[in-house]
Amino acid sequence: MQGVGRYVVPLSRAGDVDPELIGGKARGFAVIARAGLHAPDGFVLTVDAHREADGSGRLGDAVSGAVAEAVAALGDGPLAVRSSATGEDGAEHSHAGQYLTRLGVRGPDEAIDAVHACWASAADPRAAAYRTHRGHDAPVAMAVIVQRLATGEASGVGMTCDPVTGDRATVVVNAAWGLGELLVSGLVTPDDYRLARDDGRLLRVDPGDQDVMLVPADGGVAEVPVPPERRAARVLGDALLAEVHDGLLRCERALGRPADCEFSVVGGRVVWLQCRPMTALSVPATEGALP
Repeated sequence: MQGVGRYVVPLSRAGDVDPELIGGKARGFAVIARAGLHAPDGFVLTVDAHREADGSGRLGDAVSGAVAEAVAALGDGPLAVRSSATGEDGAEHSHAGQYLTRLGVRGPDEAIDAVHACWASAADPRAAAYRTHRGHDAPVAMAVIVQRLATGEASGVGMTCDPVTGDRATVVVNAAWGLGELLVSGLVTPDDYRLARDDGRLLRVDPGDQDVMLVPADGGVAEVPVPPERRAARVLGDALLAEVHDGLLRCERALGRPADCEFSVVGGRVVWLQCRPMTALSVPATEGALP
């Protein structure tokens, strides 16, 4: 993939550009990189591309060509296309789930269609009502992340303190089989793990109830039954929990405040998909905070 441009920025270079150019979600990949953790390859289509789209909300020829080139550099595998709007995944509000995500996208044409759909979601009445409720009435400038889909056997969300009680001594991890969209959408009941911050020991596990999981399929993704042997097993064993615990604390140190992260388990190793501040907590930022 080419270097940083006006419209296309490799995720590996997310920390080298103006944060307002790539939106909140993409800025999280700068934190993941500072933490020394692995994320799937990809790029960000900057907010300038959104601002300069014609009246139909479509990419111009020059930008379409840059996107097609960047998609081709990622290879033939399935992609994930996600919004990264200004104000999204910031220190005050996450706007999580308000904009479009498409999984299992393949090739430049489908990627460009997914970009258009992400932009269109910025005008969705539900998202607009959410922004108004949060006191954000300004027009949304939306960057879009395009990256290789982490086609892992399991996915999860981790927080470096208890989001309900604010307990800083406990790390909370939720995990489910398959891709993570069912988990983050609240459509399955995940395993819930409570880990000691100081040494990562497992304090408690509440098994989940997952009868379906999301997997890559022709034309995108599909829900399939969870195999019986998986339904009876913990999603994350001790070694994976230790890797997640270590990664979460690295992200917190790089972010400078309690962190809320998403991850996938691919080939028995953890791949990091998102890092944002925990917005439910009133915590002052410290050195190393998200720019």
